[in-house]
Amino acid sequence: MVEKRPAGGPITVMTSGASLMPTDSGERVELAVEVLDGQQGAARVALGIVCDDMATNRRVPPVGAPWRNSEPFLTGTRISAIMVTPSRWGASFDDVRADDGAVIGHVRTLRMLTDAEAGFASTKGWDALVAEAGSVDALLDVTRDDAASSPGLAGNAPVFLSKLHAEHPPRWITFTGSDLQSVTGLESEEYMNDSANHEVWSVDSFVARFPWVAAFVREAKSGQTGLFTDASGAYVLEDD
Repeated sequence: MVEKRPAGGPITVMTSGASLMPTDSGERVELAVEVLDGQQGAARVALGIVCDDMATNRRVPPVGAPWRNSEPFLTGTRISAIMVTPSRWGASFDDVRADDGAVIGHVRTLRMLTDAEAGFASTKGWDALVAEAGSVDALLDVTRDDAASSPGLAGNAPVFLSKLHAEHPPRWITFTGSDLQSVTGLESEEYMNDSANHEVWSVDSFVARFPWVAAFVREAKSGQTGLFTDASGAYVLEDD
């Protein structure tokens, strides 16, 4: 890893060699993280997480789709998510070009976010998060409080559930970070193994049918499962 201090910008810690890792898509990327001076260790942790994923799963991190963990990955902070976004410098930094001008790779900038910020960005986008925070620099300090409140899942986000929900209420609902998965508790293993017994609803449709789950849908963090025993709206969290 290398550390750069560009004029007019924050300290940037970058990989040097991540683009050599084979990926199924064939994409070649290096990674960069902007941090405050003294927080370079946090940047190295984030880079390590993404590099490990690239090496294990042979994929590059998607742009604009936060990776969310159920717990902070930096001790003593609220930082639990990583999101790839365009850099503050634009294409001159983000694109790696050959001598003839052809794009041969990319530099992906990683943003370290709290879960609430990741939820906000997942629903409304990176630019909206920056506007809500006040500036991109307001999202640098890893010891910060939430710079935005999570609006919950978008109404058109998918809910994967069994067809038993036509007759029975949900008992366990899991938020994966991008969608919901719900079971009634009456499904057998054989039933669940048959794809014909599953369907997809929207979050709006799910909450309209079972309004008492709205608080969980709004408040849940990635990886959490809510156990419902009645229609009161009360639930018990079961972290995966």
